[in-house]
Amino acid sequence: MDHPLPRHPGRPGAAFTFTVGDTEDGIVRWSWTFHARGRGTVVQQSWQLLRLDPVLGTTRHDLDALRDYMSDSTESTLLALARWIAEEHTHEEP
Repeated sequence: MDHPLPRHPGRPGAAFTFTVGDTEDGIVRWSWTFHARGRGTVVQQSWQLLRLDPVLGTTRHDLDALRDYMSDSTESTLLALARWIAEEHTHEEP
C-alpha cells in the first residue's frame, strides 16, 4: 500500500521492522519503508503473520477478520501520518 507524503527530513530509503512478541517466538512482524518520490516520500507498510496464536483467533473467519482489520488500520494510520507531517511541515520556519 503506497501513500505519498510530504518530504520528511529523514533519510530517503530508510526502513524499520519490529516483531510483536520476542524475536525468537514472535507473532507478527511489521515493516515500514520510506522512498523519496518527487517532493514527497512514499511510505510502505507490511505485516507478516509468523505463527498462529489463540490471541489472534481460532477460526478462518477470525483470521480473515484480522486481515481486514489490519488492512483498514494500516490505511487509517498512513493517512493520519500524512496529515500530521503535512501540518508539521506548514509550521516549520524558513
